[in-house]
Amino acid sequence: MQEFDFTVTYEEGADDLMDVFIENSGLYSRTVSCHATADTMWRVDEVTGPPEALEAYDRRIEGLPRCSSLRGMGGCQLDWEHEVLAERPTSRLIYSKQSEGEGCRSVPYLVTRRLGDGALCRAQQYGNTYEWNVLVDDDSALSPVYEELEANLRPGLDLTFGRVDGSPDWTADRPDADDLPPEQREALRAAIERGYYDTPRRMSLQEIAEAERIPVSTLQYRVSRAEAWLAKNYLSGRTAFASDSVEVEESAP
Repeated sequence: MQEFDFTVTYEEGADDLMDVFIENSGLYSRTVSCHATADTMWRVDEVTGPPEALEAYDRRIEGLPRCSSLRGMGGCQLDWEHEVLAERPTSRLIYSKQSEGEGCRSVPYLVTRRLGDGALCRAQQYGNTYEWNVLVDDDSALSPVYEELEANLRPGLDLTFGRVDGSPDWTADRPDADDLPPEQREALRAAIERGYYDTPRRMSLQEIAEAERIPVSTLQYRVSRAEAWLAKNYLSGRTAFASDSVEVEESAP
């Protein structure tokens, strides 16, 4: 089996729900269970983050069913309903059911249409990133999914697609330190050393990218992924890097 990654990045203002992740960098969501047909998707998501970020998330999802402009990735009209299954100070467990109208639909619907019911998909959301992972034994069926979605992607969204290196790891546990790729560790190290997390901030991501001689979009992606990794490990009680650690000193407010 092979794992493939559809990563959609959102401009601020392009999507009401993704905006709350963009506005709250500590907010993170992952699917606990997901089932999709060509018409409907049912899923359970665990959403974690600081209490104030989760309160903003609560307010946003309460208003989504009444939003007449709610759209999927490909621009289809979206009908969405949800129920909060569990609520804790730093987490929510959310059941949702959604369907998309006629036209180019989002990743799980397109994958199901190509692979049939029972396609294995999972998703995570953080920052400006919405990532879908698909487990398949034949990658030839997924290229048309990418091509169709790329051709119909609505304004303000950008799509990348590729194979995930290494053996698929779909365990339910939070990731260990080895799950942070070296390029993400180095991006986080550069951001720390150049004062991105200082108050006041000494350098922006654009300035750091120029200093490191890499595209700003690449640096932003790697830092966002590393921040998501840190958030997940913090909430699971794993806060330290293994070898080659990055230490962050907390300053008094």
